[in-house]
Amino acid sequence: MDDVAPRVPAHLRRFVVEQDYSQYTAVDQAVWRFVLLQTHSRLVHTAHPAYEKGLAATGISIDRIPSIAEMNDKLSHFGWGAVCVDGFIPPRAFQEFQACGILPIAGDMRTCEHLAYTPAPDIIHEAAGHAPILPDPVYAAYLRRIGDLGRTAFTLPEEDRVYRAIHALSEAMENPGRSAGELGRIEGELEAALGGASEPSEAARLSRLYWWTAEYGLVGQLHDYKIYGAGLLSSLGESHSCHGADVAKRVLDEGCLDVPYDITRPQPRLFVTPSFEALHDLLDRVGRGLGVQIGGEVALARAIRSRDLATVHFSSGASAIGVLAQAGPSLSSPAWLAFDGPGALAWDGSTSGPHSLRWQTRFFVVLGLLSRGAALERLSESAIDRLRDPSTGRSTFDFASGARVNGQVIRTARQADGRLVHVELSDARLSLPGVPPRHVARYWLVAAGDAVSAHAGAVDPAYQPGVDSPPTRVPRPRARPESERRLIALYERAERAHRSAAPEANVEFGRVVAELDRDYPDEWLLRWNLLESLLKAKADGPAARDLRSALERLEVRFDHRLPIASGLRYLLRPAA
Repeated sequence: MDDVAPRVPAHLRRFVVEQDYSQYTAVDQAVWRFVLLQTHSRLVHTAHPAYEKGLAATGISIDRIPSIAEMNDKLSHFGWGAVCVDGFIPPRAFQEFQACGILPIAGDMRTCEHLAYTPAPDIIHEAAGHAPILPDPVYAAYLRRIGDLGRTAFTLPEEDRVYRAIHALSEAMENPGRSAGELGRIEGELEAALGGASEPSEAARLSRLYWWTAEYGLVGQLHDYKIYGAGLLSSLGESHSCHGADVAKRVLDEGCLDVPYDITRPQPRLFVTPSFEALHDLLDRVGRGLGVQIGGEVALARAIRSRDLATVHFSSGASAIGVLAQAGPSLSSPAWLAFDGPGALAWDGSTSGPHSLRWQTRFFVVLGLLSRGAALERLSESAIDRLRDPSTGRSTFDFASGARVNGQVIRTARQADGRLVHVELSDARLSLPGVPPRHVARYWLVAAGDAVSAHAGAVDPAYQPGVDSPPTRVPRPRARPESERRLIALYERAERAHRSAAPEANVEFGRVVAELDRDYPDEWLLRWNLLESLLKAKADGPAARDLRSALERLEVRFDHRLPIASGLRYLLRPAA
């Protein structure tokens, strides 16, 4: 991961972990192989042409869980990289990774219970789903662009509650030890969170576009399309069921932004784009509705409503980073902006330059022209001297908006071309329209000009208040009960027997089946593996027939909820 590490912004490094490959068990490998064998056999015919070559080109094998370090090396040929992350990361963080050309891959593996589909992020979805189409340059550019827009889009406070509830539900559904009561409680929390959500934010609407394209997108025509969405490419169930007449197909347009989705269930509708180029055209149109591109009053209102860390850009070229709390006396013609600390002033997109500022408490930026129509940034030193009252030594800066700043001038800072950056004042008094007068011991009067636009996040990625960058972690080992450890050992024995000579293999297979019958009567995947080995060895005798009968009984026992039937069809297809 060394090659990609420098490209990971400091505030995202807390999500990065080392992939501990030793934690994958023989069961995990069997789950990977079962899903990839069948999805690959279907998708070579139904997925976008980039899929088949893209698997090997991005370091993905059908037979084993991939090494994310190897994937990173392979993806570097396409201008991308990969990092391992610890499960469910916030949507904006995922978008930021992709904007940097980095594919975040959850190292976890789904359980057998959710083998066909899992709501939780896992290595099947994020490696075998997202990576294979990345070699297509037009599509890869779309992922970067939507990621770049996603990291500037404003959220709403109540959406964080929804995100946390979805996270908890997806994790609970993948937890074999959960209770029915726990699952019901979390589902209730999600329902309550959704009920408390107002009109979706621009970030939520953009996430819908991402969902209906990068996650569940189809490309082509309504009745002649190929799969490219990661959620479909990685789902044993939906990669097949998505073609059914009960799944509505619609032409992709801006209307998809009004269509919510449920991450915990198969999708009842899908959207078809005519080409990857068309995705860029749609993104252009959607982007024009974001606050960062609209600017002005709309951008400021969305920043205040969101309570996100935001960047406000000014006509002078300065940018203020912080939580925008207020704009007064009105949003349409603000005379000042109030930022809740901590915050920073950036020039040319950097908070580390000689004229950058930092503050920890509420900070007011005064906007607009001076009372005589001059821009503060154009004020000369002699003009500043004339504002000084000789009797008190204090200077007064009056603005056309009615704002007034009075204090002792300590120093001024200027650009190389002479433009004023800010005036540092002591014992400052701020008289701002719409708020009570304030006294500030030390104040920097910024030559900001007017507020032009605003977006979520810091314009300088290096500025992330309150975020540490811990060293890359290794996920904690999973605690496994004795029964699970013994089952893993059976998988390992079957794998060793598969690699040995036929007579010895048959004997060992018989022993493994006997122990399954005795201790694990509901275990189906290992029985499927054993049947596959026998059929490959042309040993379609009594042992194979007994395994097939056992699998058919288990399919009925589990009310056809598990993908046993599809697995049998896959094995018996050559004989058909």
